[in-house]
Amino acid sequence: MNQQEMKCQDHSFRKSAEEGNVAAKYLHALQCNDPEERRRWLKEAAEAGYIPAMCDYALSCDDADERKHWLREAAYEGHIPAIYSYALECSAPDQRRRWLKQAADAGNVEAMYTYAQECEDPVEAAYWLRKTAWEGHVQAMYDYAMHCDDLHERRWWLIRAANQGSEVAIEALDSLE
Repeated sequence: MNQQEMKCQDHSFRKSAEEGNVAAKYLHALQCNDPEERRRWLKEAAEAGYIPAMCDYALSCDDADERKHWLREAAYEGHIPAIYSYALECSAPDQRRRWLKQAADAGNVEAMYTYAQECEDPVEAAYWLRKTAWEGHVQAMYDYAMHCDDLHERRWWLIRAANQGSEVAIEALDSLE
């Protein structure tokens, strides 16, 4: 076994990857311990049009323009993690919210939370915060509790957040006593 082969944990996809199988390039990249080797295989798969590789390669890019390019490519193909990551790259608030909303609508919990934080409509923001809390997002549980006027509901959400280890929820519960 040569040194390059030793950089990757499992070689089950290597032969297929070297033969040009795009999915195998991606799967082989995921098995690589060496970051440069991993990036090389991800880039090959991304350039061949493999959408999950576009997203993963983008997230490994130090160059902001290259990262944004690959995230945009994967986002336009409907890849939900890329849509969320691309939204975070957008500097224009309207564009950022549009992409966040798309990822939130698709069920990405982090996008739901971020969209709730950036939503201009307080009713819609509360809707997304509550939805995120129901998905188990601890910070959303706390934030939503703090929006609740009903003390019973506030306590209920604070208890849920506290049970998940939220220190601020524990402190808030103590102050309700």
